[in-house]
Amino acid sequence: MRDCGVRVAVAAAECGVEATRVVRRAGGCAALLGASPRALSAVGAPAELVAAVGRARRLDVAAYRARLAERGIAVTGVDDRGYPAELATLHDPPPAVFVRGRRELLEPSAGRVAIVGARRAADAGLRLARELARFCATRERVVVSGLALGIDAAAHAGSLDGGGATIAVLGCGVDVTYPRTNAGLFDRVVERGLLVSEYPPGTPPAPWRFPARNRLIAALASTVLVVEARARSGALITADMALDLGRDVLAVPGSPAFAGAAGTNGLLKAGAGLIEDAADLAGWLGVDPPEADSRDLDPRSAAFLEALASGASTADELCERLGWPAAEVAATTISLELAGRVARERGGRLAGVRRI
Repeated sequence: MRDCGVRVAVAAAECGVEATRVVRRAGGCAALLGASPRALSAVGAPAELVAAVGRARRLDVAAYRARLAERGIAVTGVDDRGYPAELATLHDPPPAVFVRGRRELLEPSAGRVAIVGARRAADAGLRLARELARFCATRERVVVSGLALGIDAAAHAGSLDGGGATIAVLGCGVDVTYPRTNAGLFDRVVERGLLVSEYPPGTPPAPWRFPARNRLIAALASTVLVVEARARSGALITADMALDLGRDVLAVPGSPAFAGAAGTNGLLKAGAGLIEDAADLAGWLGVDPPEADSRDLDPRSAAFLEALASGASTADELCERLGWPAAEVAATTISLELAGRVARERGGRLAGVRRI
């Protein structure tokens, strides 16, 4: 039977079950579609999947593809030509891959970098994720992430802001905007990047779908960078899967007192590459490092940023560190904010922004 992967994906989505294990036990999508109800039950298929498989055998796949194409969505089954080579090597490859956006971004590439991390990330982590993704864009590296809140969203936005391309791997259909607060970013990715999902359009998000999608993030990237993660997090699942696939795993260090650094510090103890800035990342990727950050600064601005880097982050601390009057600190702050060299964090604290 043709289009076996697409049929199985549609059947699994119809009944809301995870089918990759059943597919593996059955011996592949073609074997699953050709199996009897009793044989399907014997390999662990629940009753609703058995019934859905029966209906999927009668699916007019050509008409189904045409309906998707009208919405700008394409689908490639595991048994089709053009199925992503990186995903085909997985222990449990998705039966089908649904995409929306620039499909050429799924062509085989060694230039993809996954940037992942906490949903409730600190301002410093969000800023660094955005800077590193923007640096990747300037070096023609495609950024891969999961379009979640926090580090994922910062990574996608940074890549797009740098004029680069990004791939968002979803735990729902490529026509489902989730979370809703990422609606604007979702549209930007559709326009200039690529949405990828193993779930057919219309599939709602579900908790079990997000850990499953992490294996696709790990497979599509040649390097996985974890910016911020607690001791137990989805980002660490992605890192573990990346290690199993032989990918480079990198991590950003943090203070032991910060819970959001427990996961990344653990990765570093286990041998992950240490990344503190774009220069470190450039070394791992084998690309030109960023230019020196102070190349166009006047002496007073350089001194101001140096004080920020040394730990001063409020106006009072800067006045004390620099020995300047409050008015001069305020004027320099405004000037550097307008130049994009200083950012305000929660609580009014200041932080320097590296230029890439």
